[in-house]
Amino acid sequence: MYGWSGRILRVDLTTGKIRQEILDKAFAKAFLGGRGFNSKILYDIFDPSVTNPFSPENVICISPGLLSGTLAPTSSRLEVSLARSPVTGIFCDGNAGGSFAPELKMAGYDVIIIMGKSKTPVYLLIFDDDVKLMDASHLWGKNVWDTTDALREEVGDPEASVLTIGPAGENLVVSACVITDYTRVATAGSGAVFGSKNLKAVVVRGTKGIKLAKPEEFEKVATELHEKIKKGIFYKGLSTFGTTLLVSLFNEMGNLPTRNWQTGVFSEAEKICGETLLEKYVVKHKGCFACPINCSRFYVVRDGPFAGTAGEGPEYEELSGFGSKCGISSLPSLLYINNLLNQLGLDVVQTSNYVSCSMHWWQDGIITSKDVDGLTLEWGNYEAVIELIKNIAYRKGFGNILADGVLTAARKIAEAKGIPAEKLEYYVIHTKGMTHSNVELRASRGIALAYGTATRGGDHLRGHATQERYAAIGLYKRPEDWVRVGVPLEDAKRWYELGSLNPLSYEGKGALVKWMEDLFAVVDSLGLCKFSTPWQNMPLGPEYMASLVTAATGVEFTWKDIMRCGERIYNVEKAIQVRYGLRRKDDYLPRRLYEEPLPEGPNKGAVLDREKYSKMLDEYYKERGWDVETSIPKKRTLMKLGLHDIAEDLERRGILSSCARDTVD
Repeated sequence: MYGWSGRILRVDLTTGKIRQEILDKAFAKAFLGGRGFNSKILYDIFDPSVTNPFSPENVICISPGLLSGTLAPTSSRLEVSLARSPVTGIFCDGNAGGSFAPELKMAGYDVIIIMGKSKTPVYLLIFDDDVKLMDASHLWGKNVWDTTDALREEVGDPEASVLTIGPAGENLVVSACVITDYTRVATAGSGAVFGSKNLKAVVVRGTKGIKLAKPEEFEKVATELHEKIKKGIFYKGLSTFGTTLLVSLFNEMGNLPTRNWQTGVFSEAEKICGETLLEKYVVKHKGCFACPINCSRFYVVRDGPFAGTAGEGPEYEELSGFGSKCGISSLPSLLYINNLLNQLGLDVVQTSNYVSCSMHWWQDGIITSKDVDGLTLEWGNYEAVIELIKNIAYRKGFGNILADGVLTAARKIAEAKGIPAEKLEYYVIHTKGMTHSNVELRASRGIALAYGTATRGGDHLRGHATQERYAAIGLYKRPEDWVRVGVPLEDAKRWYELGSLNPLSYEGKGALVKWMEDLFAVVDSLGLCKFSTPWQNMPLGPEYMASLVTAATGVEFTWKDIMRCGERIYNVEKAIQVRYGLRRKDDYLPRRLYEEPLPEGPNKGAVLDREKYSKMLDEYYKERGWDVETSIPKKRTLMKLGLHDIAEDLERRGILSSCARDTVD
């Protein structure tokens, strides 16, 4: 096979058996790689009656993208998927950059499927064809950085890529994640599932290279893309600041979540913004494999109480999550917290929400110092936040309560205090159990819809419709303007016909969000970074993707074929969640976004209208070919996408409603 490695690695931790399987080419063409492979494999092999994420029967899939390890720009991404996540209880996945995906692809594997539970701590060692489970008892208890160093020394190769957990994963903290290359994080909850299986790490080194069907053609397209990306209007900003530029930008727009979403303006944003970070602490820039953008940074704190702190990052989510959302304006403390999270193996989005929500409960007198081990959870108290993070990772005191997730914590606290759980849950900004990444939704209707319909729970990486914000500031005025940033003309024309690009309008959002969701599904399946795509005004859209995939595999793909693959993958994920019992009610956003208008800033008074949001859902489900009343995919939709087996499975289980059970036109 060209493009694909052609092999699947299946690991049973219970028996210790490892076997290789041949990748089916028809399956590969339909689901591309990465996220597409993982989602369909999990649908096929996981028993949905298993409800405990920490059961040995839970399944982990790890997959590089189809283009990972090639010259395609930003082709470093890795997908880690869980049949059930301890964060949400449902299907979830995450995506990380770095070097792990290229190494795995060059070792000759398209997917790793991990099942069962080892009796003792182990790590999986992959060196091309040599694959084995190794004892990890001596690594248990070590943090992510120490584990990475120890494993590279143990296997005798400083270039080996290590995907590992820290103490938080070992202690089954639900917001624990797996981390590669010291700082690259893939999905909250994955660390806890690794820990539950006694799997400390996966180490991979690949030397085989990747066979391309048309290498000269591939190189030509890839080189052209590299040059076009460097000419992108956001290239300089992303290369200089990375995501940290969003702190100032969102604050100016009134969209910077502050003090647990009580407002969209942080008065001390300039102290924690990307400009201040660059001026005072950044010492060097860094990029992932095959990336011309170099959006990451190394930093050093040279004086003050955090002198000696050195690391990589941070990203916007950390600066806003523990900065504005927790009221912290000390940038050195945020850099220390960034290192702490990476060492302990904690996801920044989920953990920051757990902490900021606790601080909000403190503000309103629901919890006191007595409840939180003597800590003072006042806004801006970074000493207390640092202590609480450690307590979460090691399950100490109040941290042990938060370690099971903020919704579970809300219910436990409510029960202990004899108050309704709904009162505390009201403070939690989440969809499907996943607390939101730091994007204000009340003034952006399409982005709000994307958070609601995201198949893994609300975040910005499933279908975040940035186009409405770009149009609002006059960046693009005609459908033709979108072509230079990778959007096919006929799709752009439809957005204008439907009025999709007004952020304050509820009209036309179904088509826009569906397009972004399908595109993102492809991006995650090809192993590309979303920064190189139309999401960030970059040229790597479906037409270029089709050219790269065709040249890599020798299989002819049009841009419509590419988008159809994305639609197919998204429907598989929806079917997984439907099989778990999720329905239309699970696509609504938290009450606060409908009931609490923004109190200040450019978007003062903005709030979502629940009735109009419901109409957006109607429109979206019609665009998707899903039943409007239940959100279940219709049979004809599944059949048109070639998902006959899923249609039959859902029908056999009695899940397809009378509306959804219609036949093919």
